[in-house]
Amino acid sequence: MPSYDLDSFYKNAAWLIFRIDSQVQAEPIDIYMLMDLPSGNIMSHEIVVSVLSQKQADTLLKQGKQKKASTPKRLLLAIGDPAEKFLRKSAKSLSMTLELVPASYLNDIVAPIKQSFGEHFYSPSSLGYANLKESTDELDRESAKCMIPDSYDPCSCASGKKYKFCCKKIFLEIMEAMVATEEGNIAKAIEWMTKAKAIVGETAEVLCREAIVYSFFDPEKSADMLKKCLTVNPLHPRAHYLRGLMLKEQGDFQAAVEAYETAIANYPLSDQYHLNEAYNNLGTAFYSMGDYPKAKSAWERALLCLPSDKTAQRNLAEFIYSGKSSV
Repeated sequence: MPSYDLDSFYKNAAWLIFRIDSQVQAEPIDIYMLMDLPSGNIMSHEIVVSVLSQKQADTLLKQGKQKKASTPKRLLLAIGDPAEKFLRKSAKSLSMTLELVPASYLNDIVAPIKQSFGEHFYSPSSLGYANLKESTDELDRESAKCMIPDSYDPCSCASGKKYKFCCKKIFLEIMEAMVATEEGNIAKAIEWMTKAKAIVGETAEVLCREAIVYSFFDPEKSADMLKKCLTVNPLHPRAHYLRGLMLKEQGDFQAAVEAYETAIANYPLSDQYHLNEAYNNLGTAFYSMGDYPKAKSAWERALLCLPSDKTAQRNLAEFIYSGKSSV
């Protein structure tokens, strides 16, 4: 994959603007940083509660200009950043050209800043930089980064809101509850879910996550909470995905397929992590039904969503490409 690195800017200096997320109490914030290249120095920053304003964009660049004798011709920004129109106007006022690049191309440059920030402050997007052990496999590290939506992606709960203005404010509580559940500490998991509920109320996402917690020790209550979740939001994709898991366990593979397909239809296209998960299980359901072509298609779609996925790779290699099934 093409990338930018510091060496590439020795002859063609540039400035780079990128975002790091954090949170103040229950309110998610973004911190826009202006980096000088190739030095890598941070020249200014702006804290944004909602979306970067024109005034903040102007200030960000003007503060950078105050620290440099001259400004470069190029200003780099990740494709899709919501502040593009404001930064383009600010750049033009300084005779700079705004250059849009895929965020993944800039990973090598911003990784040290994200890692340092994540070691000292709460930052969901720093997962995969500071929060994973150094020994963690690079593919697992990449999967962890895909798990966290961008602040301005559609929320995975299918509310229609941007993630920053929906479920992001309870990201910490949800993650802590899920970890506690996996560790068997149900009392701690329920405590974290109570905190999440105190912040956003009894939303579909909260009810869905509570259903996951209760599934470990009270399946009947878990099923009731899942029904309640779908009453609040009939399109909630993870609730349909969980229904698929339950139906598969019951041996009702056709109903499981329908549940997985409903989840896939309602997950935002940007949520590649959960789409990968749903396609993987859809493939398993099709395989259990003896529909090997559809299983192959689902697992290949899972790989398109997350190319580093070892489960889909293994399923395709063992059950499809090895010739064990008739496709």
